[in-house]
Amino acid sequence: MGSLDWNKTKTIFIIVFAILNVFLYSLYLNRYNEAKDVEVLGETSIEESLQADNIRYESIPENTTKETYVSGNIRVYTADEMKPMDNQSFEILENKELVSTFKKPVPLGSLSDTTNLRDFVDEHVFEGSSYELFTVDVDEKKAIFFQTINNRQIFFNQNALLTIYWNDKNEVNKYEQTSFVELEDNFDQSETLLHYERAVEVLYQRKVLKPNSKILAVSLGYSTLVQLTETQVFAPTWRVRVELQDGKKEDYFVNAVEGKIVEFNKESEEPQEE
Repeated sequence: MGSLDWNKTKTIFIIVFAILNVFLYSLYLNRYNEAKDVEVLGETSIEESLQADNIRYESIPENTTKETYVSGNIRVYTADEMKPMDNQSFEILENKELVSTFKKPVPLGSLSDTTNLRDFVDEHVFEGSSYELFTVDVDEKKAIFFQTINNRQIFFNQNALLTIYWNDKNEVNKYEQTSFVELEDNFDQSETLLHYERAVEVLYQRKVLKPNSKILAVSLGYSTLVQLTETQVFAPTWRVRVELQDGKKEDYFVNAVEGKIVEFNKESEEPQEE
């Protein structure tokens, strides 16, 4: 009887794994077909199409050809690792967020010169050199920095953020910080990346890139690919910085391996691929 039960269980396992394999293969085919969905522009080159729609580059982007996936663990802050600072009081929220309040606000200087922000972060923020400026919101009186891996930003990850706040006198009174530790490109195989022109072509054919736009910069960073509790895996991702016809600036993101557009849910700051 036990043998019959085992044979029945074994048969069920075989069926379940067969179904799982079919599902995974169909998932792979869907991703592959979606990646191929953006076809080469027939007889018209991407350069000619962009030119026809008056979409132009302001400068020549970087052209990195190979990168690896990267993994990291969410930092757990402890009071022991914080060096006492005369003008700062620290608070640790849920072990994963560091909040610093300045007893006497620190003058920031002119916000038109972003080096003032850079100098402030290097001098006053815990491990500030591992962050790079992403955007300045003058109306909200705050600046957002993203943590970097190999000098490349991790885009819109709630666990890799530095936000600086200032008052009406351009004096910093507070900052909030999260970060990853043990960031490593510990994957054996380097991935061949899509050329930046291919990323621009994906945006153009999906009608994300509008006529009369100016491509200000194309740079490589990372977006979250897999999240496993405290560990996350990051995929190389092209950031395309664009100025629209009305002068507004926007950022678009394309997975540099799969060629899929990455859209971020700014509220949860989790990436969503189209």
